[in-house]
Amino acid sequence: MRDANMTHEIFGRQNSQGDIGLFFVESGEHVTRLDSDGIYPVDADVSTKYEHPEGIVITVDDASRLGIEIE
Repeated sequence: MRDANMTHEIFGRQNSQGDIGLFFVESGEHVTRLDSDGIYPVDADVSTKYEHPEGIVITVDDASRLGIEIE
């Protein structure tokens, strides 16, 4: 488990549903936890501050609010 708490360490990739999957720049691995207030992954009941083993997927609006670069 790695905790991403700095947005320059991660990037986003848009999926076929139009949402943004979060990945680490260095390794390309999924981000599974993000220390950011009030951000909830798509279809999740708990925020990004909790572990999401399948990886975090957020809305385009949330990615924009966080300043995450989308490829």
